[in-house]
Amino acid sequence: MLEYMFSHSFFGLCAWDLPALIVLLVMVVVFVWHRHNMKKREDEFEEELADRWAGQSAEGKGI
Repeated sequence: MLEYMFSHSFFGLCAWDLPALIVLLVMVVVFVWHRHNMKKREDEFEEELADRWAGQSAEGKGI
């Protein structure tokens, strides 16, 4: 009886399903947050690179 209580909840799920679901949700949130930050850094890098190329073109140096 004790083994059944540890292996199944009243929904018929394993006892580790809820902690695994919580970990999965945390991982998805961290992934979305990291992707947002990386996209922001990529946009900043592209702007800085475009500014440098524009500055070199204005000076007539080329790449």
